[in-house]
Amino acid sequence: MADFGDILMDFDAKSQKEKNFEKLKQDVKSLKRKRDAMLERETSIRNDLNSGTIQSAATYRLPLAVRPPQNLSHRQVLPSDAELQRLRNIAKTKQKLQAHALCHGVTSLRGDDNETKFVFDPYVGGKPFGPFVLRMRFVRTQAVLRGHTLPHAVPTRSLYREYFEDAEDHSEQLAPFIRSVAKHLRAFLSRKQQCDQLRESFAEDIQDFQAANQCTAISFSICLKDEDNKEQITISIAMTYDIDGERPKPESLKVSFDPPNTTEDDIESLKEQCLVFYNMRLTEAVIEAF
Repeated sequence: MADFGDILMDFDAKSQKEKNFEKLKQDVKSLKRKRDAMLERETSIRNDLNSGTIQSAATYRLPLAVRPPQNLSHRQVLPSDAELQRLRNIAKTKQKLQAHALCHGVTSLRGDDNETKFVFDPYVGGKPFGPFVLRMRFVRTQAVLRGHTLPHAVPTRSLYREYFEDAEDHSEQLAPFIRSVAKHLRAFLSRKQQCDQLRESFAEDIQDFQAANQCTAISFSICLKDEDNKEQITISIAMTYDIDGERPKPESLKVSFDPPNTTEDDIESLKEQCLVFYNMRLTEAVIEAF
């Protein structure tokens, strides 16, 4: 028969184990509540940082239910006013960098294998394009082109040779090279967008539309009708662009008429009206000219 003292000892050990288990459960629940509160505070601070609206330190205090008792040595540490000011400055700098990236459409980041990625996200005609990525690796003073996802219309490798082939210090040529790539990319996207919009806007009026050589040689015909004498004039327009240009090259605009016996005054008047193609997008130029 078991000793009565041993029975009491076993009962006490079992009771103590149950108490410890219940305490452990309460501690886990408390830690979970504290974790949720800290994650919520972290999200709030991050959102305020991104928006540039940092609040006072008291705003980010943890709820009383999850704070440790005041008599404990591990007390909550809140950021000082100086630290909050530093966070405000970081947020403002981040906003400026985001605005710069939005305006210029170019950002850079460190990729794998010590590569630097230049990401192009241009806005053309109010619409975003991209991302297009250009990868480079820098070895001492040399910039090595590793690859890209830019359109074929952007002469990336030709530009790389132009800026870096004979340069001793590639660091001085990097910014001009990136600007030139961005300019060529935007120009191509703009020309293509203008061609697409012109064909969509005047699908019934535009004839013989052609856009060759990466949209650097554009030609089309448009019919004009005189409601008074029922005459019809077909105007043929052709123009060429530089590969990094969004508007036609100077003096490249060619205008012809059918029938060719149009009066000299009408021809001169129409040619003068067509000069708007040098300064306006294709669709707006057609509307303005005719």
